[in-house]
Amino acid sequence: MKRAVLIFAIILQSSLSAYLFAQEKKVDLLDSARVYYEKKDYKKAFDFYESYHANPNRGTNNIDTYYAAVAACHVNNMERVKYYLKYSAEIGYEVPDYKKYELDSAGFCLHDLPEWKKYMSVFKFKSDSLLAAHAKIIAQITDTTNRVNSSLLLDHQYWKELASKSTSSQLISKIKQYNSYPTTKKDDFWTLYQIKVNDALTVPFLVHIPKGYHPKQKNPLYVYLHGGVVNRPGFVPPQYVIGQAEIKIMDKAIEQNAFIIYPFGKKDFGWLYQQLAFETILKEITYVKSLYNINDNKVYIGGHSNGGSGAFWFAINQPSSFAGFFGLNYLPKVYGSNTPISNLKNNTPFIGVSGTEDSIFPLTMVKGIYDLAIANGANWQNFSKKGNHGLPFASKDSINFIFDMLATKTRNPFPKKIEWETDNVKNGRNAWIEIAQLDTLAEKAGWHTTLNPTLTQNGKTGLVDFNKNKSGAIKATIDGNQINIETSRVKSIRLYISPDMFDLNKQVKITINNKDFLNIKLDVDKQTVLEEFLKTKDRDFIVANKIDLTIK
Repeated sequence: MKRAVLIFAIILQSSLSAYLFAQEKKVDLLDSARVYYEKKDYKKAFDFYESYHANPNRGTNNIDTYYAAVAACHVNNMERVKYYLKYSAEIGYEVPDYKKYELDSAGFCLHDLPEWKKYMSVFKFKSDSLLAAHAKIIAQITDTTNRVNSSLLLDHQYWKELASKSTSSQLISKIKQYNSYPTTKKDDFWTLYQIKVNDALTVPFLVHIPKGYHPKQKNPLYVYLHGGVVNRPGFVPPQYVIGQAEIKIMDKAIEQNAFIIYPFGKKDFGWLYQQLAFETILKEITYVKSLYNINDNKVYIGGHSNGGSGAFWFAINQPSSFAGFFGLNYLPKVYGSNTPISNLKNNTPFIGVSGTEDSIFPLTMVKGIYDLAIANGANWQNFSKKGNHGLPFASKDSINFIFDMLATKTRNPFPKKIEWETDNVKNGRNAWIEIAQLDTLAEKAGWHTTLNPTLTQNGKTGLVDFNKNKSGAIKATIDGNQINIETSRVKSIRLYISPDMFDLNKQVKITINNKDFLNIKLDVDKQTVLEEFLKTKDRDFIVANKIDLTIK
């Protein structure tokens, strides 16, 4: 009997894990309709379009209304053909080239209808208008004359020469007091930057310069990660972003006179699986900090759907740069590695909103993860609001409170207590301590527990494995000039020492696993100060020295 129960539990865990993975790719009615349309199975495509449009509150676009009309034509339902053509002529247009439809052989059965001629007449007018609007947007965001394109913070040679002429304390003072940011010719506008990832890839990202921007004043910064990366074969053209529903989610942050970074993601370079994509976002933040006066302690990151999951990734993998995180209609799970939800017990908060009727990432599923995290001390608040997966678009006012909450959050660069776990040393750092090497062959410490949530979905309840890879963990505290560290499955660690953390005129004592490990007098290393600053452009976390320690 025990064997049967065990087999059932394994099957249940496997099915729930598969469901979690499938949620990001969940096929809705429109997706199904398109799949069958492309297969030329017009009967099934028509049925799915009919089911979708049976709810008048669902949004649509001219692509799917056109496909629905074609499908209706092929099943000889002329009444619905006329309906979809009329409906399509009344809404906005996403495809600017009307000739695409005019030359589409699948739609030739429509061409003798008077509704078709009216449809094409309206389409041509709206298409031409859309092309003109897009051309205006492209001209505005690619105009480099109004924005900042270079600054002293990008001139590494300048800083090397400055360092050579300065004492360590003088260099630190100049970094902290740096305020020589260039002015912009205008404010309150979007501009398009690009960043080179490698020889094969350059990625675009949008930046909003706030109203009233003054280069002598520090400004908060929000990074917004869009949804749907898992289904995007390429980067969405930026003219389809400006002024549209998703970017308007950030209106409240714009009212706070914050900078906004809008990165672009796609299926093979997005914020679910690709470590390089996450690292590129951090580089975009550093680049913007090089050009504009950003408050290092007021940087926030969040997003909708896959974008919210991306923000969750940063919260439990790379939190050091941020004062807070937010997720909207998101799944709190890391896709490409472990999901160490114990990392949420540190001092940077995560704020989430889930829709009560969200069928993509159901509230019950989010709650199962959330409840386990809260029971283990997570710094996380999740709010439920009436609505489906499109909640932030349909009811933007219902999520605006998040930005009011985040605006009160300020990063503490030097937390006195850190607990951190990772299965990938690329994500081993939190603030001043870093897991540099793992020792996954060693036994776990007694306090190094594995947290796997119990989830219920479609009538099935079971554990979901959030920890498929062996990980290492640390617990660290600072008390005056003493650092106390406990480790589990860790071979080596690195400490980032700041003069704002310790009195460097005195010895720094380090204990590891309840044993005296090191008692050392540290000098400020000018080269380290310069290298770390040029790497992060962080004026509030000055690294004076680094210590590498091997765990014996």
